[in-house]
Amino acid sequence: MKRLLVLCALLTPLAAAQQSPTMERTTDIDVVLALMKGRVDLYGDRFGSVQFQRGMLTLLHSKTITVRVLTTLKSAPNMKPLKALGAQVNTLPSSFTGSMVIVQGRAVILPLKHGGYAIMRGPTEAAQTQGLMELYWRYSSPY
Repeated sequence: MKRLLVLCALLTPLAAAQQSPTMERTTDIDVVLALMKGRVDLYGDRFGSVQFQRGMLTLLHSKTITVRVLTTLKSAPNMKPLKALGAQVNTLPSSFTGSMVIVQGRAVILPLKHGGYAIMRGPTEAAQTQGLMELYWRYSSPY
């Protein structure tokens, strides 16, 4: 019985870690921009409000973040302000059905079509999503 209790105590953190992540929704751009540190990857062709875009440019200019963008050839010219500040912009010969921002080791951010953002926080979730998206970088071309 004592061994069973010890085993249950050891497995409880594992079970909790395997639970599906929660999504937080927000329209507060300051909450979203506060997550931006280190490497930030943008996937898609639209990334939210003008405030978000200005905030990203400010963070990139101040060297708070480094940015990689994976977009379509048609949308790549829209990324020139990011590229001018040092962002790596690559294209894929396909279309995106949505957009996603991955802040390495911190969060996955989904700009919502009708405003606001869905945020999935956590290093495990960010790393898993990043790992899935790395395959696309191999097939992309520099812009």
